[in-house]
Amino acid sequence: MITRDPKHSDSLTDDGPLSAADALLARRFRLWRGPDGRRQVYSVYGVDDAPDYPDAVAMAVRTEGGRRVAMWSGPAGARARAAAYAMGAQEIHLRILLDTDSGSLAPM
Repeated sequence: MITRDPKHSDSLTDDGPLSAADALLARRFRLWRGPDGRRQVYSVYGVDDAPDYPDAVAMAVRTEGGRRVAMWSGPAGARARAAAYAMGAQEIHLRILLDTDSGSLAPM
């Protein structure tokens, strides 16, 4: 698990909603830009609503000045929720890891 300094250069930065033209997509998906410049799509959930996918990276995210700030990253599930509560995050963002042999993405 990683606790991130939101001003640190190796952190992911908020790159806005997936599609500003579609309000549903804008609320449900968020783009984050890594230090390498590539954008990654994350699903957005309320802290209590995030599923416990075994093959996902979770971020505890707080809104500051209209932008989202990643405060913590680590495994999805109870640890993500605990980190979100501890850091005052309002959302958990999940990114499913593609290269896995674990099977379906059903919640644990």
